[in-house]
Parts: sequence; C-alpha cells; structure tokens
Amino acid sequence: MTGLLAKLDDTRDRVVDRTRELKQAPPRWLRRPKFLIAGALVAFAASWAGAQSSAAHYYFDQWERSQLDKTLAVLNQPTPDRQPRWAAIIDQRWSFLERSTRGMAQAASTGIVKFDQLPFSPRESMALLKRLDNVRWLQVDIGNQRLTAWEGNRPVRTDAVSTGKARTPTLPGTWTINTKLRSTRMRGPGYDVPNVPYTMYYDGGYGIHGAYWHNNFGTPMSHGCTNLPVSTSRWYFNWAEVGTPVVAHR
Repeated sequence: MTGLLAKLDDTRDRVVDRTRELKQAPPRWLRRPKFLIAGALVAFAASWAGAQSSAAHYYFDQWERSQLDKTLAVLNQPTPDRQPRWAAIIDQRWSFLERSTRGMAQAASTGIVKFDQLPFSPRESMALLKRLDNVRWLQVDIGNQRLTAWEGNRPVRTDAVSTGKARTPTLPGTWTINTKLRSTRMRGPGYDVPNVPYTMYYDGGYGIHGAYWHNNFGTPMSHGCTNLPVSTSRWYFNWAEVGTPVVAHR
C-alpha cells in the first residue's frame, strides 16, 4: 500500500513540475487552441489527482497509526520473567524512526542530549554534526542556493533551491524540523498560496517545501522559506523526520 501511494505521488509530482515548466515557456505548437484546451484538462486532472492522493494518505496514516498502537500495546505487556521485549521495525515508513533513534543515541554519547541543544552558530553546529556518523541533517546554503542532505560527514544529495529575496531573507542559524505537512496553505503579507506541498517547518513560518508556482530554482524567490521543485521536495520530505537538524548559512 505504501509503495502504491509513493508511485501515485511520484507521477502526480512529475506532472505538476512539467505543467509548470510548460506554462512558463510553452513551445509554439502548444499555443494552438486545441492544445490549450488539452493543457487545461491535464492541469485539472493533476489537481483532482492531488486531492484524491491527499485523502488516501490521510486514511492510510490513520490506519497505520492504529496498527502501531496495537503493536505497542503488545510490546508493553509484561513478560513472565519481566524481561524487556524487543521488536524489529521492518516497515519502510517506520525504519526512518529507527535510524533517527540510533542517530540520537549516538549524539547523546558525544554529550549532545537533544538536537535542539545544538549551537545556534551554523559553523559550530555543522562542525559538530559532521563528527556524528550516520546522523541525518540538512544544510541550506543561502549564498549558493543549494540544499544538501547529509549523513554525518557524507553528502547524500544536493539540489538547487530558491531561498528568501533581499526584503524577505532566509535567516542563518541552526534549528530542527518541528512539523511536517504533506499539503498546507501559506498566508502572509502579500501572498496567500494554497496546497503548498511537502512542507517541513523548522522555525515559526520558515520551512522547506515544494513550489509549483515558479521554475527559477537557483535564484532567491521566496518570502523566507526554501523552495524546491515538487518532485524533489517529496524526496527530502520522506528522507527527513521531525527532529532532523536544519543548518542555514550564507
């Protein structure tokens, strides 16, 4: 079930990204009336599919949480010899939690009790995180407009992003992801954007998310958040968990 939803998400996100690119730079043949009508139908279908996918995710998450509650209830039952119970987390969705827990245990062994107690200085926190093997963290390079996923001192993936414009900059510092939303509405002075996909908030209204309304990644475009193509943002959304450190620097 998880794999099917992931495939549906991937197809939908690729359609959204491609539709956005064609809107911004349509070829001549696409400007003919019949293709304009077809394009409108495709855009409507993508929007409808997105709504159905979000609903499916909601009900699947509810079912998955109920199954996890049942599993925890069994694990919490006392054994006759009062020995602790152990369980392997084999489902892909919960294996992320298992790896995060390992990382936090390793961080605790170095003297860091919680990731939210990391130094606020980007230079100091990055130096510390690179000494922790397999600990996942995100680096927002404001100067070069890049987002990099790290495991300890090993870069896993890097992509072009759009951070805040000069009047609404992305602030440097160290935080941790505190909220993850598959879709949300963002409002503020001068903007009101519905269905913002794959949002990960780390400091108030500042976050990392997909952007379907522009294709100028590599150039500051936002009101302070870090923008990614929709399909790319889904990868980071699935890779990072709540509690993952985010380090932004110029």
